[in-house]
Amino acid sequence: MKTLMRLISAGLLLASPALFAQETLPPYHWANSYVDYLKVRGHLPELSVSERPYSRQQLARQLLEIDWDALGTGSRERQMVKLLFREFAPEMEMLGRLPDQKWKELLQRALDILQLRLFPESAGPQLKIGVFGEGAYNYSDQDLAEEFDIDLHPQVGLFWKDHLTLYNNTRVFNNADSGYIGKEYKDLYAYTEQAYIALQYRWVQAKFGRDFLQIGPGRSGQLLISDNSQPFDMYHFRLGNKFLQFSFWGIALDRMIVSDSTRTPATFPANRYLNGHRLSLNIKNKFFFGVSEAVLYGGPNRGWEFGYMNPFGLYYAHNVNQEPGASQGNLFYQIDWDLYPFPNWEIYGEFLIDDFQVDNESPGDLEPNELGLIAGVNWANPLGLQGGLFNAEYVQVRNRTYNVAADAWNKYLHRNEVIGYSLGNNFERIGVSLGDWIRPELNLRLFATLVRQGEGSVQGEFNNDFMNYTVEEGYSEPFPFGVVERHLQWGLSAFYKPHSLGHLQVDLGFNDFKNYGNMEGTTFSEFSARFSLWLQWSRLFGW
Repeated sequence: MKTLMRLISAGLLLASPALFAQETLPPYHWANSYVDYLKVRGHLPELSVSERPYSRQQLARQLLEIDWDALGTGSRERQMVKLLFREFAPEMEMLGRLPDQKWKELLQRALDILQLRLFPESAGPQLKIGVFGEGAYNYSDQDLAEEFDIDLHPQVGLFWKDHLTLYNNTRVFNNADSGYIGKEYKDLYAYTEQAYIALQYRWVQAKFGRDFLQIGPGRSGQLLISDNSQPFDMYHFRLGNKFLQFSFWGIALDRMIVSDSTRTPATFPANRYLNGHRLSLNIKNKFFFGVSEAVLYGGPNRGWEFGYMNPFGLYYAHNVNQEPGASQGNLFYQIDWDLYPFPNWEIYGEFLIDDFQVDNESPGDLEPNELGLIAGVNWANPLGLQGGLFNAEYVQVRNRTYNVAADAWNKYLHRNEVIGYSLGNNFERIGVSLGDWIRPELNLRLFATLVRQGEGSVQGEFNNDFMNYTVEEGYSEPFPFGVVERHLQWGLSAFYKPHSLGHLQVDLGFNDFKNYGNMEGTTFSEFSARFSLWLQWSRLFGW
């Protein structure tokens, strides 16, 4: 084993002295809420919220480069940073052993300021063994329903200094959603949540395997690729520096069983793929912009399409110039912005185009545009409330977005979940929240949301009412379309982290529904509560 590790290490050294590992932080990790607040406060200026998940090494670098004078001596924010230092201690210790003396000096200065000690140094590869998980109690007074959730994540990682990451995180749980397509064994479910190898060489990053992917700065979700679906099996490359980056990816989605009476056999499995590329710009760590193009395509016995795998080609041009009778892909375009024009302020948004009608020559051209929009703002320390963070966000996704009229395998789904925003289409959502870090380890948050959801779904049939009208008659429809369900929710969320090994989360909410299930006149209200305990443990073993 030692000989093998020496060979791997020597090969990496010969390839480059500047490879950097990329162990990603899951979207549900507790540190994300700290990062959100510190980012708006201006303490983590280089982070791009539009390209998540963050890597642990990326956050470690940002924390080491933090402006300690801006944090203030003995401040609440400095203590919050101290909690993050404890969490990312292994990554910081790896940085401190790099040949670049900059990181060693920054690390030593930070440890002196915070009066911390890290793990003993190890010059060789390190094996990480750990587990984290949640035990939760859910209650609803509608039917006096109670439910207990158990969610465990055993993890193992292999790191060679800061050069290479091999990582696996498996999820084991006892309650699955109705759309879950995996297996059940003795009332338990399991799947591999993360399993990948990640490298970086100067201005090139590469990742192969299964991991999360989010595109866009939206906080309640993202329009193009969100954390709503299960993680993806993919290749992902990123080229560039902190000013200008170009990224591209290819994802193998789950196969879909499709019924089509015009084919023989009428029921068949269809392969499905999602390719995309993105150009992002960072102007002085104040203005972040991104432009993305993605295409979902597939079919029976279809493989990867090299025209879509080409990162520098235009997917639209390849899509419209395929041979007659070939199945075209489902194209998406998105622009997003994340702006910090004033201290303590963030203004962000996303605009998605699924289908936009230009011609007006036939009934098919009357199809309403399929669009999505997120517009939000974060305000840190509002009205002098130290440790406070106010968020307001508006989301709308138009009817038929993410859905398709033909070739059902092009629906924007992965393992029965929408790849984009979790609510699917034909809805609008308004959300406001006010959180306060009362103590470095304690956060209370008040929230309220209003969702107006029309009829239909991405999984359902594609509505083609517009085909019943002529071009002269025209066609228009209300938004949201059909009987609209109104869901008003408000409540309180509390986070408490008394120890590095775990934290508590309490969510209390009141829900009021009108036209529930899109049935006219059906109403009800309920009180819901969720109490959860998260525990985490990991240890590094050096060679």
